[in-house]
Amino acid sequence: MFALLPVLAAWAWYAWSPRLALAALTDFDASPADIARLYDRDAVRAGFAAQTEPAVDSYPPPLTKGVVLDALSDPRAIRMLVVEPYGQWQFAAWDGLPQRIRTVLDADDDSQTGSMPRMLETTANWSIERRGLSGFAACGADRPGGKTYRFVRRGLSWRLVHIELEHTIR
Repeated sequence: MFALLPVLAAWAWYAWSPRLALAALTDFDASPADIARLYDRDAVRAGFAAQTEPAVDSYPPPLTKGVVLDALSDPRAIRMLVVEPYGQWQFAAWDGLPQRIRTVLDADDDSQTGSMPRMLETTANWSIERRGLSGFAACGADRPGGKTYRFVRRGLSWRLVHIELEHTIR
C-alpha cells in the first residue's frame, strides 16, 4: 500500500502541475516579483523580439522597440497575457510600461481615458500538450486562436519560456 504513494504523488504532479503553473501566473494578488520568479524574462523577451515585424525597429520615442519588448516582458504584462489568452498584446503591454511613459501617452490621448481599456478575453479551460516530463505547451481551449504558452521544467516546478502571439508585433 505504501509503495503506491510515490506513484500516486508522481501521477498527481504530472496531471496537475501545469494547471497550477498557469494559475500562479494569473494570480492578481501576487506581486510582480512573485510573477517574475515564474518565467524566464530574457527568453520570453527574445521570443517577442522574434515575433516583431521590421517596422517595429523604427518606432519613435517614447515607444521604441526596446521599450515595447521591455513592457511586454514585464511581470504585470505577462500576468495579463496569460489572463487574457485571446486579448491583443497591446492591452497587456500597457500594464508593463513605465509610469512616466504612460503619463506621456495619457497626456497625448484626446479621449483622456487615463489608461488603456481592458478586453478581458479570459478562458476557463486550457488545452495542455505535454512534451515528455520536461515541458508542456498550453493554449485556451474555449475557442480557436489565441496565444500558446511554452513551459520548461525546473526541478518540480515550471517556468514560462515563450509566448507565441496570435499576431506579430507591428
